[in-house]
Amino acid sequence: MVATQTTLQNILKEFYIGPVQDQLNNEMMVLELMEKTTVDWNGRVAIIPVHTARNTGVQYLDEAGTVGGVTALPVAGSQGYLRLQVNARFQYGTFQITGPATAAAAKGGVGSFVGWMDAEMKRLVTDFRNASDRRCVSGGRVLGFVNEHENKNANPRTYEFTGDIEKLETVRAAVAATGNDLRIEFIRMDTYATIATWGGANAFGDIAAAGTPIDVATRSFTMRNAAPNDLDLTGLPAGVPCAVRIADAQSAAPATVVADNLLNPEPEGIYGNLANPTHFGIDRTLTATGENTLRSSAVLSQASAGNHDRANVSLPRIQNIFDQISLASGEEPDMILMSPLQRQLYGSLFQLTAGTSNTVQNVSGERASKLDGGFSGLSYGGVPIKTARQVDNGGMVFMKSNTWKLLELQGHGFADLDGTEILRANGIDAWEGFYKWYYNTVCTHPNQNGMLVGLTLTV
Repeated sequence: MVATQTTLQNILKEFYIGPVQDQLNNEMMVLELMEKTTVDWNGRVAIIPVHTARNTGVQYLDEAGTVGGVTALPVAGSQGYLRLQVNARFQYGTFQITGPATAAAAKGGVGSFVGWMDAEMKRLVTDFRNASDRRCVSGGRVLGFVNEHENKNANPRTYEFTGDIEKLETVRAAVAATGNDLRIEFIRMDTYATIATWGGANAFGDIAAAGTPIDVATRSFTMRNAAPNDLDLTGLPAGVPCAVRIADAQSAAPATVVADNLLNPEPEGIYGNLANPTHFGIDRTLTATGENTLRSSAVLSQASAGNHDRANVSLPRIQNIFDQISLASGEEPDMILMSPLQRQLYGSLFQLTAGTSNTVQNVSGERASKLDGGFSGLSYGGVPIKTARQVDNGGMVFMKSNTWKLLELQGHGFADLDGTEILRANGIDAWEGFYKWYYNTVCTHPNQNGMLVGLTLTV
C-alpha cells in the first residue's frame, strides 16, 4: 500500500506518541522527583498561597485570668500568608523528515518510515529530556555558588564554582559576541542580600569577554583583571557561601537583551528556588511579613574556617545541614542528590582503616557468595542519596520532596494541530512536527531544603 499522510499519521500514533511520552516520563531523573500539582492558572500565571507567620495571640494567664492583676486576654493575632506568582515556561523540540525519506517510505512501506521516525524522534526525546532535566537544576539566572572567603584584589581573581559552569560559559560567550563583559552578582546565603562592595562600591563584577576566563575542567571562573572587580569576602560568617547570579542589567543594552533571551524563558531550577533573592515575586531579603521564612535554612560550604577552599565531604557537615533545617522548619530532608562523581568520596568515608578509629558507620549487607567490590546504594541516616548527572560536581542537594512542585499549564506531548502531528515544512521539501511542554518548577517551602557546596572535585 502506498504511504499517504493518513497512514503516516497512524504509524506515528501507534509506534511513537504513547511510547515516547512514557519514555520521557521514565527517564527524567530529577524532574520525576517533583510532585505534579493541580493549580488554577490565570492566563499563564499560577498563584500559590504559602503560610509564612503564626498567630502571636497566645499567652499564659494566672488563675484569675489576669496578668499582673489586670484582666486581659491575649491581643488577637493572625496567620500570615504570602502568594507565589509562578509563570509558565514553554519548552519545544522539533523533528523533521525530508521529502526523499517520505518518498522512500511510500516505496518501501511502513517499515521504512518507522526506521526514519526511530532515528529522528527518539533522538529528539533524548535531547528534550536532557534539556528539561538540566534546567530543573540550573534553570534561570542563578547558576551556582562560590565557597571561598578571600580578599581577591589582585590578578588572578579566580573563584571555585559549584554549579553549571557550562551554562556560565554559554552565557558569557553570547554576551561577549556583543562586545561586552558578562556582569554577575554574588548573593550571600545568610541574608540573601546582593554583595555591593565590588571595587569598593559596585553590586556586580565582570567576567571578561576576551580570553578564556571559564575553566570547565577545574570548575572555576576568573574575573576581569581590573580594580572594579576587587572583592573582599573575608567578613562573611563561617560556612556561608554566595550564590552566583547573572545580573538583570548588563553593561550595555545589547548584552542585556542577549542574556534575557537566554535566561528568561527557562523554568526556575533548584539553585534559583533556593538562592534567588526574589522567589516568584517575594523579596526574601525582607522580614516584615515573614518573607525570610522562604529562604533556605542551610546553604553551606563544606569548609567553615580560613579561606574556605574546597574540602572533602564529611559526615558532621552533612548532619549540620539536617540539624539547621530541622531547627528552622521542624522538618528534615527525605532525599539527597549529588553528582555520580561525588559517590566515591562519600563512599570513602566508610572505608575501615586498620589501626585507626573510625566514625560510627552503618554498612548494611548480607553474606556474599562471591567477591563483589563497590556498593549499590547510598544513604545518610536512612535518607536515600540519589546520584544524577544533572547535579553539578562539588555539591549536594538536600530535598524535602513534597515541597517541590511541577506545575503544568499543559502536559508534554507532540503538538496535535487539528489531528495532525506531522506537517509540511515551510519553504523546504520536508515534513516536521514538534514536542512541547508548558510548565515551571517551584519549591513551596525552601526552608525545608538545603545545599552543601565547595566539595572536593573528583574526575
